[in-house]
Amino acid sequence: MTGFPPLVTAGNATSRPYDTAATVVDLLDRAARTHGDRPALRTAGGVALSHGELAAESSRMAMVLAAHGVGHGTPVGVLVDHRPDCVAAILAVVRTGAHYVPLDPRWPDRRIAQVLSSLRATSLITAPEFARRVFELAAGSEHIRHVFRTPGPAAPGACLTELAEVWDGITASDDICVAAGFNLDREGFRFEPEQVRDYARHAARLVLERYRTGSAVVEIGAGSGLVAAELAPKVARLVALDASQAAMERLARWADERDLPVTASACFAHEAGRAVDDIEDPGVVVLASVIQYFPDTGYLRGVLHDVMAALPTGAAIVVADVISPDSGQFPGSLRIPPDWWQGLADAYPGLRAEVRRREPDDLAGPLADRYDVILTVPPEVPRSMPDARTGSAERPLPLAASNGAGVPGTAAELVPPGPDHLAYTISTSGSTGAPKAVAVRHSSVVNLVEWFNRRHEVVPDDVMVQVASFSFDLSVYDLFGVLGAGGSLLLLPDADLAEPDRVREALVTHGVTLWNSAPAAFTAVLAFLRASGDDGGTALRRVFLSGDWVPLTALDELARVFPAAQLVALGGATEACVWSNDYVVQAVDPRWKSIPYGHPMQNARYYVLRADGTPCGLDEPGDLYIAGACVAVGYLNDAALTAERFLPDPWAPRSGERMYRTGDRACWTAEGWIEFLGRLDHQVKIRGYRIELGEIEQSACRMPGVAEAVAVPLGRVTERELGLAVRAVGGDGGPDEPAVRSYLRAALPEYMQPSRIRVLSTLPVSATGKVDRAALARLLTAADRPGRNVRVRAAGSGLPPAVSRS
Repeated sequence: MTGFPPLVTAGNATSRPYDTAATVVDLLDRAARTHGDRPALRTAGGVALSHGELAAESSRMAMVLAAHGVGHGTPVGVLVDHRPDCVAAILAVVRTGAHYVPLDPRWPDRRIAQVLSSLRATSLITAPEFARRVFELAAGSEHIRHVFRTPGPAAPGACLTELAEVWDGITASDDICVAAGFNLDREGFRFEPEQVRDYARHAARLVLERYRTGSAVVEIGAGSGLVAAELAPKVARLVALDASQAAMERLARWADERDLPVTASACFAHEAGRAVDDIEDPGVVVLASVIQYFPDTGYLRGVLHDVMAALPTGAAIVVADVISPDSGQFPGSLRIPPDWWQGLADAYPGLRAEVRRREPDDLAGPLADRYDVILTVPPEVPRSMPDARTGSAERPLPLAASNGAGVPGTAAELVPPGPDHLAYTISTSGSTGAPKAVAVRHSSVVNLVEWFNRRHEVVPDDVMVQVASFSFDLSVYDLFGVLGAGGSLLLLPDADLAEPDRVREALVTHGVTLWNSAPAAFTAVLAFLRASGDDGGTALRRVFLSGDWVPLTALDELARVFPAAQLVALGGATEACVWSNDYVVQAVDPRWKSIPYGHPMQNARYYVLRADGTPCGLDEPGDLYIAGACVAVGYLNDAALTAERFLPDPWAPRSGERMYRTGDRACWTAEGWIEFLGRLDHQVKIRGYRIELGEIEQSACRMPGVAEAVAVPLGRVTERELGLAVRAVGGDGGPDEPAVRSYLRAALPEYMQPSRIRVLSTLPVSATGKVDRAALARLLTAADRPGRNVRVRAAGSGLPPAVSRS
């Protein structure tokens, strides 16, 4: 390696043979052959699948996928929970030769849609609990053609008795807006009574347009009687139906007092077809602000089918106040895209579906962005309800069917992937606001797994609690490294991972031997263990921390709770297949500014270069580049950005290899390891000074009693100031804010002094388990409230909120 110091050349002499013909499928199949009866996937309830069972189950699922066009080069979106059937589905994707595209349920729908659209993904795997979200995502996608459903438990249905009681309480409210079903979204817009009355008059006008003199009007979901009160004086007969018996009794009394022609009965929407069939001369049926509370589109289709079957030809069904997903209103409710209604009409020859967008002057506030639909009953309604297309988001293909049997499509032989095929793409943030899809080959994962499992002696007896989101690349090792070694994963559903007590219990009671996360995630769990007084035990033997700075205090904090555990710091980039270096922390040198980045892994090389591309000397800071077998293919469908970040490697042993420009600052030290100095994009300019946030963080970490520090820029670019959050050693005690200020005044120049400081017991984390800098910025800019704790919810797996002690 011409131009590099001899010590760097020696450090980069990492070449080692590995199975370049193997794929991750081969790793899994070897484990199944060798350790077929050993546990592969565990839950809190025990062993869920052995390695042999997991191989068989994922192979069956792969046959279903292959029968519907999933194969080599196919991106497959995966929106699932941490459950055994979901892991099997991910493995099924790679068995087909396709590459999986993990989607985090905690992401906003817009980001998920961006990722799927950028890859032009035509297939999506989901779990039953995400059915409503996937319906909206698929409806807004021009590419999604096949939706597959894992065989996990369906979302729990509501007990009809309990549902009726809920609406008894809602409709009895003294608040007209709440009683009418508005203002139930606590995070949403707050409607005023006059806006709700305007809406009721609007809905009544829609009904009266199609009303035939002398006929009956039927309202399904009459609720508090808001719309019924507008219609009753204007029609010959009004039949009101609602799940709430109490609401119908109140409406009947109200009508009797005014001598109005109203009949009110307790009836669920799915029973309304029979009720309409018993009514003489029904002319219009109205569902006003009702369908958003239906469980799914299958239920809506059933209600509409039964009502159409009971109505005469030409009668009208008015569906008022429909919420579209693109409105952003009432998330979690049933939101129907306007195009859906034409699909419904296509299933019933002669059915007319008129979608009416509201004019700006029709209604105020969010109601202006909703729409109404008028259906005209066709001459003939089939006896059986036409189903949605199999494989659509409304009717996903089940992945449980053996060898594709029981689902439409032709059984297909699986063609195994090759080492150069893509195994996965993981999306990272892009400077343009659009996510970047990092594409990684099978061979890069195999190189990682062979090195890691040999170096850290991962064996079939090992158990790892799987806390990383599938959209975070640490999960790649969990899936293929631990399972490839014949070890097992302990899976906790997302809901349990959000509960610190469940994570604590899993860690200390299920024989967990390996932990793999970002530092903030683990230190938060340690804080909870200390607070609960638990003895961590002796099972945990390795703790792997990466993705962010590893605090200098991490070794001591680990030893106090898990004395038998070895701390390993790892580094790398998503663009370099999870990790490409490590450092086994035996002791902490008091001279260190941070835990060393470490040494390159097998078949990886680390270059620290000057701005002109020449090698830096020892202890000379420069830009970090990663080269070797770990380097990703690039950013899928973004050739320009790939060419900008993945450059020809002039020092490669073979022509055609590339090096990845990480955007990190680092140096090779005279001790022979790499020191990480921070991100280039963690440099900020404040009052004309260019400031490296890592320098502030390292200065704060040298203060006694401080375990970790994170600096963030606050405010607009033109009015920037610095904020600093520090975590005290042990989570309690430690310095207060004035003491931190005093210490930093002696360590840093005035222009680098943070204007806002908070001392926390834990730091908030993002969905990846890294420190959530955005949450810290919100905390630091929040108005001070003396005597009260400021809490920031941790979005990562199984982590308590950060608590400010200031």
